Amino acid sequence: MEKEDTSTDLRKKDINLQEEFNKDSKVQLSESDRLRFAKEVLYGITFLVISGSVSYAIFPDNKALVQIFELIKIGALPIITLLISFYFPNSKR
Repeated sequence: MEKEDTSTDLRKKDINLQEEFNKDSKVQLSESDRLRFAKEVLYGITFLVISGSVSYAIFPDNKALVQIFELIKIGALPIITLLISFYFPNSKR
């Protein structure tokens, strides 16, 4: 049996990126999808904050954990405001 060259068969057609980026695509998410996504992100951030705080409480002399705890304190407020603005966008309908 002769082996056929299937590499050309498997190739996809060339994509014009300029044309793809210029398309008028309007991605829309339903309100429930937006809230579910924000909830999942909030759960993830909550897990990181709680695990960092508990680790710092258990090992307060660890320099790395002290820096992580400071990062949590400094970064928590901007992330929370970002999530609030995601939950309640200022949109005119």
